Amino acid sequence: MFVLRLLAHIPRFLRLILSLLAIPAYAQQPSNAAPALRLSCVEAVWCDIAQQVGGSTVQTYALIHSEGLDPHHLQPSPLMAQQLAQSDAILLNGATYDDWAKPLHAASSKLFIAADYADWHIGDDPHLFFDLPTVHKTAQRIAEWLSTNRPQARADISQNLARFERDVARLSTQLERLRHVVPNAPFAMTEPAGERLLYAAGLHMIDEGWARALMNESGLSPRDTAQLETAIQHKEIRFLVRNPALEAPQAHAVEALTQQAHIPIITIGESLPAGLHWQDWLGHILTIIETTLTQQATP
Repeated sequence: MFVLRLLAHIPRFLRLILSLLAIPAYAQQPSNAAPALRLSCVEAVWCDIAQQVGGSTVQTYALIHSEGLDPHHLQPSPLMAQQLAQSDAILLNGATYDDWAKPLHAASSKLFIAADYADWHIGDDPHLFFDLPTVHKTAQRIAEWLSTNRPQARADISQNLARFERDVARLSTQLERLRHVVPNAPFAMTEPAGERLLYAAGLHMIDEGWARALMNESGLSPRDTAQLETAIQHKEIRFLVRNPALEAPQAHAVEALTQQAHIPIITIGESLPAGLHWQDWLGHILTIIETTLTQQATP
């Protein structure tokens, strides 16, 4: 009797087994998508550029997000060092800006230094993310590396790069238009962050030596300080550029003097503002400068 009952259930067991075999084994199927490559930067702006080019093929990590942290003098934490050591690639600004991170990359990782693609010399402005040709060349090197390591995504990477290059071209057009608003318009800076962008717009910086000395903490010349103060008091500049990350009494004194002279002050920081891409940031800066120059009365 027991055997007969068992035989009666065999068809039901067979149907159950067949139904289980019909269920796709998703957990056991290998994924064709390669994992994203890990790329680390000191500055968020360089990671933004790499992320735009790489899309889903790359996962970026920026060590600095805060406006108050200066890459020049940053002391890396053990967590930062670990992040750099575990990356597939590291993208640095170079030009003495974040050179402390160079020894922290693993021998097996790829090291990109934007200064290698720039016409930079010791003593020049190190903020290379304000230089369109340097950013363009860096983006191209990132795209080449990603395409080599993720050949299956080469078409998407090429499309991303082309889109980014169109944005660079639009910025170039904006620069060209600005050159004709007030050619060779004089301006001053408390620190040369954004200097390369303003020079490309055809503007003239009157206090280059003073701003560089303040940035490098090499000692301000009383003569240069007097000349800058005189230019402000006589309204010989169209605007002053301030760096919000710079906490120096000399810079605050110049800003106060500029306000007393009713000269516009434009803020250009060293950190990518939250929610903006690199090209949006620079485009916004150029729009503010163009508006300032067109609406301001001639000194």
